[in-house]
Amino acid sequence: KQWYQRRVRGFAGKGVHISDDSLIGCVCSGEGVSKDCCLGPDVECCPHLGGVQPPYNNKGRLVLKSGFPIYECNSRCSCAPDCGNRIVQRGSRVKTVIYKTPDKGWALKATEDIPKGTFVVEYVGEVITFDEAEQRGKKYDAQGLTYLFDLDYVTSTKEEGGEQFTIDAAFYGNTSHFINHSCDPNLAVYSCWISNLDIRLPQICLFAIKNIPAGTELTFNYQIDRVVSQGPTQSVSCRCGASNCVGVLHG
Repeated sequence: KQWYQRRVRGFAGKGVHISDDSLIGCVCSGEGVSKDCCLGPDVECCPHLGGVQPPYNNKGRLVLKSGFPIYECNSRCSCAPDCGNRIVQRGSRVKTVIYKTPDKGWALKATEDIPKGTFVVEYVGEVITFDEAEQRGKKYDAQGLTYLFDLDYVTSTKEEGGEQFTIDAAFYGNTSHFINHSCDPNLAVYSCWISNLDIRLPQICLFAIKNIPAGTELTFNYQIDRVVSQGPTQSVSCRCGASNCVGVLHG
């Protein structure tokens, strides 16, 4: 029985529209032949249009601090396909493997060294409304599942005039489905916008926040209040094994 469908990109569920046309792009003043044309500090590229600094260095490594958004170049930009500000959209280049752990179920680990700042994988699945997530969350909570990721970069609620959305990776997704929580993670979550510039619908991307040796399990901090539904949940023991482990994921 097929219970999980691999997806390279997320897809819109019922009642959700994800645009693939950004309506605006950058002009690199004739420097489109250079892959670094959009990385200079004084270039009016997509990050600058979004009010932030370029996210990557000339090696394609993330240099943004946690909490800052990533704005990559898109189909309307004049820069070349190998532009240094087109990292997430080119997909993961990291080699990983899914494996079974003795006490945490399935997990994902690196099969090669991963330098700090490397884009590892996008968290993808079915993008659903917050109301739908609430209903599914009640079922998932009863099974101890934590595959709902709230897209809460903007915290406006439906009552305030702004719909909220959630990624459900329970049955559709990629290898990120198998990444476990850790209180001392080696990956961090960043919100990224490329073709779709709706502030409520970022792409959720995982980057290495430290140098990761080959053979190391890949983990990120679930920040459980946003990864699972907002309803009441039962406490789940944390088995990450980190020295700073808090003992429970939520409760």
